[in-house]
Amino acid sequence: MLKLLKENDPLLTQQLEKFDFASDTDPVALEAEMIKIMKDNYGMGIAANQVGFDRRVIIVQPKGSEPIGMFNPEITDSNGSCSDEEGCLSFPGLFIKVERFDTITVKYLDRNNNSCTITLSGMDAKCVQHEIDHLDGICFITRVSKLKLDLARKRQRKLLNGRAK
Repeated sequence: MLKLLKENDPLLTQQLEKFDFASDTDPVALEAEMIKIMKDNYGMGIAANQVGFDRRVIIVQPKGSEPIGMFNPEITDSNGSCSDEEGCLSFPGLFIKVERFDTITVKYLDRNNNSCTITLSGMDAKCVQHEIDHLDGICFITRVSKLKLDLARKRQRKLLNGRAK
């Protein structure tokens, strides 16, 4: 059974191996369980290592669409840039402005091992980039300066302390 891991878990900083349809777990069941965890935690996306699974799989839910499971996703094209605040299910209450590409094209396999390509922009593109970073062992906190992270941590403490009251 998978569960959401929090920021200090070492799996979040490990680069993951490709998902192997011949020998890894059932991709349909994995996708369904990851979608449930993402939705239960009000996320827009989630990476396999965030739920304790060490293969290259992400779930994203583009605006107005059903969730998409992407096995072995790879960004094949990118352009533009945008800088918006983003959060992470493994870092509750922490929001940081991160620079990302505005438009990306992603090649991936679906749960049935079919090759797919999708072009996304705006928040959907940012979400996929954030989740692919997780697969590479990169957490969004490493994409900003120490000063920006310290300020965001201060806001996080305030936010979480306010929820506890």
